[in-house]
Amino acid sequence: ASWRVTEAQRAGADDVPRPALAEPALSPDAREIVFVSGADLWTVPAAGGEARLLVAHPAAESRPLYSPDGQRVAFTSTRSGNGDVYTVNLRTGALRRLTFDDAAETVSAWSRDGRWLYFHSNAGDIAGMQDVYRVSASGGTAMPVAADRYASEFFGAPSPDGSTLVVSARGTASGQWWRRGRSHLDEAELWLVRPGSTPAYTRLSEEGGAKDLWPMWSPDGGTVYYMSDRTGPENLWARPAHGGAATRLTNFTNGRVLWPQMAHDGSAIVFERDFGVWRYDVRTREAAPVAVTLRGVSAARGV
Repeated sequence: ASWRVTEAQRAGADDVPRPALAEPALSPDAREIVFVSGADLWTVPAAGGEARLLVAHPAAESRPLYSPDGQRVAFTSTRSGNGDVYTVNLRTGALRRLTFDDAAETVSAWSRDGRWLYFHSNAGDIAGMQDVYRVSASGGTAMPVAADRYASEFFGAPSPDGSTLVVSARGTASGQWWRRGRSHLDEAELWLVRPGSTPAYTRLSEEGGAKDLWPMWSPDGGTVYYMSDRTGPENLWARPAHGGAATRLTNFTNGRVLWPQMAHDGSAIVFERDFGVWRYDVRTREAAPVAVTLRGVSAARGV
């Protein structure tokens, strides 16, 4: 018994806690990664190394995304309530609040020209369903882009030319993306939306049978990348934007693939896996973890 206690104590002393790293995003040139840890924002070279604090606050920061010119990072913060959209200027450190609604808003994408920020919110729909909005990056009134009254739409991303939006739709996966496996309630499909006075909808992925989440466009607008659990484990997938068969890009048999985001140059995708940051090289089709060491003290209490 005494031997067991000694070994347990020794194991506890040597077991250094590993911080959770979440929701990574690549800079436009794919040379830097911004991510969330301890509910604060950090940056690290894309090759890995020491990460430094970018935004620290007792509230929770989430879903950071670089602007196409690399000058700003957009993110969601609860410092003003349930969650609003903010940007931070990387040169000056100036913060700008862009949304002012009581409902929670989740950042999902920048427009390719950097003029607009897209997010989803349940502020204007029924039964807690989500709609996709956009707001000017310089401030103004947020306007709906995809707001079907009887379907939830979320994780919206505009095509490079801005003419089409790809969204995850239906189901409860906007808030229950964390669920392992799926039921009919949280299945989600990919849809193409052409905004206008009467938006036109075209289903891109198969109906039901999977959670298809976090869609992203290739720089030429010809391919949509996304996460799907259609074959069981979560993996990265790609499919032609104008119809055609999907291709599975990674071959994980366990673990999670969460919050993928593609660099604006289309060279790589980063995602959250096993509470760490991973990077997928589009050219070589290889995925590997990014070694990150935090250098700084979070403003939030770690759990």
